[in-house]
Amino acid sequence: MSDSTTETPPEKPLRGFAAMTPDQRRALGSKGGRTAHERGTANKFTPESATVAGKIPHERGTAHKWTSDEARDAGRKGGTASRHRRSSAPSES
Repeated sequence: MSDSTTETPPEKPLRGFAAMTPDQRRALGSKGGRTAHERGTANKFTPESATVAGKIPHERGTAHKWTSDEARDAGRKGGTASRHRRSSAPSES
């Protein structure tokens, strides 16, 4: 009689992007970006279009209203996160 708790299920093979190396994913993403620009369907963000897009949530009333405490906490959290990433990254010497 075998003990079923010690048996591990067979691992599934990786599919799609998970099966690709980082270089393969980067090349595929780059190819998609070039294709979009060639077709003219790529998003061309200008300062003017960004201004229009940024106003939409405010006009609809769906923009988040930050209190000064929320803004302060968010800024502190973001600063901590960026300092943490910088210190944990291997130095390039």
